[in-house]
Amino acid sequence: MKILSIFVLFGLLGLKVPECRSLKTLGSQLEYQAINCRKHSASLTDFGAVGDGTTVNTKAFQAAINHLSQFSSDGGAQLIVPPGKWLTGSFNLTSHFTLYLQKDATILGSVDESEYPIIDPLPSYGRGRDAPGGRYISLIFGTNLTDVVITGDNGTIDGQGEHWWGKFHQKKIKNTRPYLIEILYSDQVQISNLTLVNSPSWNVHPTYCSNVIIQGITILAPVNSPNTDGIDPDSCNNVRIEDCYIVSGDDCIAVKSGWDEYGIAFGMPTQHLIIRRLTCISPTSAVIALGSEMSGGIQDVRAEDIVAINSESGVRIKTAPGRGAYVKDIYVRRMNMNTMKYVFWMTGSYGQHPDEKYDPKALPDVHGINWMDMTAENVTIPAKLEGINGDPFTGICISNVTIGLSPKPKKVQWNCTDIQGVARDVTPPPCDLLSDQGSTGSKSCSFPTDRLPIDDVQLKICFVISSLVFANQPSTIWTFEADVLNYSKGIKKDGFGFTLVNFMRLCQTGKNLHDEPFVLTSQVEQVFYVKDPIDIDWNAVVIKTRELYDMHENGLEDDIEANLQSISCYDQSMDDDISWDRPCVDSTIVLLDNEENHQVDIELEEC
Repeated sequence: MKILSIFVLFGLLGLKVPECRSLKTLGSQLEYQAINCRKHSASLTDFGAVGDGTTVNTKAFQAAINHLSQFSSDGGAQLIVPPGKWLTGSFNLTSHFTLYLQKDATILGSVDESEYPIIDPLPSYGRGRDAPGGRYISLIFGTNLTDVVITGDNGTIDGQGEHWWGKFHQKKIKNTRPYLIEILYSDQVQISNLTLVNSPSWNVHPTYCSNVIIQGITILAPVNSPNTDGIDPDSCNNVRIEDCYIVSGDDCIAVKSGWDEYGIAFGMPTQHLIIRRLTCISPTSAVIALGSEMSGGIQDVRAEDIVAINSESGVRIKTAPGRGAYVKDIYVRRMNMNTMKYVFWMTGSYGQHPDEKYDPKALPDVHGINWMDMTAENVTIPAKLEGINGDPFTGICISNVTIGLSPKPKKVQWNCTDIQGVARDVTPPPCDLLSDQGSTGSKSCSFPTDRLPIDDVQLKICFVISSLVFANQPSTIWTFEADVLNYSKGIKKDGFGFTLVNFMRLCQTGKNLHDEPFVLTSQVEQVFYVKDPIDIDWNAVVIKTRELYDMHENGLEDDIEANLQSISCYDQSMDDDISWDRPCVDSTIVLLDNEENHQVDIELEEC
């Protein structure tokens, strides 16, 4: 029987396999940061997926996730999406789970509407956002989860939104368009290091969630695409959004908490939200919007180090009679803007309502709004601040702000009604309703000095090793298993020794060059000989399979033998009687000296 596979082994220090630790290999290593690392791994191709951009892989995605869900109480699992274009409809995530998109991997959202079941409206909205009634489930969906991560090596999720945008403009949409990612009623959520393009509607919509981290996300949509909001935290608590770049046909970030009487009744605010190091381009909408759906309340939003380019407004507050609740304790600092219609925009007459059942006497409480340390250039209107008659927006503070006007600015530079507040060091001079204290005011506007709990969440370094090429199988996934095998003769007389671990999933089920299946088998092997380890001049490794190879031509002395269970990939098409040479591999073995805590990399020679 001729062996066509690659045999690789790994050495690790001690009797435990670290689950979140970087290891070095000449194979392709995936290293990423996450709230938690996973003990188990699988590749999407293990479940029959084909990344050709035309094969529908919805069943493969869901089968993979359903299979991996069994490990939720055993260290969790990660699903690796390898390079390719993976067409799929909606699929549901599970708890203690990571969806990892490799570089050059693209998840393509199907344009077949039957791939997106209709689900109920959100209880805090009472109806779909596009139309009365239900809504299409999002492309990537999860509900009632704990510890879920969607991340990658800047892999792409493409919603193919043009199909949906056209139907929306033609008023042929009977249900609300699907979002790209929506997570409901969940705790410990991470979405990071991805590129999201062409969402049918909103891109990222965590709703009724706590402890959410969104970072390193690039979101791209045509600036005339309808309602392609970037990130919309909705009735969420303890959220961190950072290091994102968004080009959008709507608000780059829209903070929400329910719509009119439904949001009031549901009563779940968005609070304790951090937004930092955001770059936004949105010519027709806001860089950061608070509302208009804010009927559960919005409180304690901290935004800093924001870059706005060619956008309609900086931070916009949108509300109306009927919304109720509050927008309060809002803090924004260090914002740099260029080519803006408005810098400051607040409106109390944003008139969209879910139905006629809203209470026009439910007035929002807007107060404690702080803007400080900002610069802007090429601005048409510095501010449009409009409260509600009989319900003014109060406690507005603007300090240390310099606004450069466009060549053709509006004649009325500050348009203010039904507001109260103060301004310090603001150019051009603010409206009369903002008491201008010049540079003699007692202090600048406030920004909190305490740390929110989400800021103390430290991400772990996680890894998976993939993409070794053997025979014609390009997307192997390796996973470490924590069983440590016994030494055969692993301890030298001078105390130098190694610990080996079980190395699983060395090859995957697939077909060989003759389009015939591989068979996975496992066996215990005596593995390798090495040159005297004390001088760290390693120059030979022999992997033994059917018989023990004795390779003394490289001057091997004081051979170390160990037992390792490995998985071998055999080609059934080969005759058992055909002789075969020793297997070789172009890779690296990592060994760690148990006593000296010293890592040594061994490069294996090519066959």
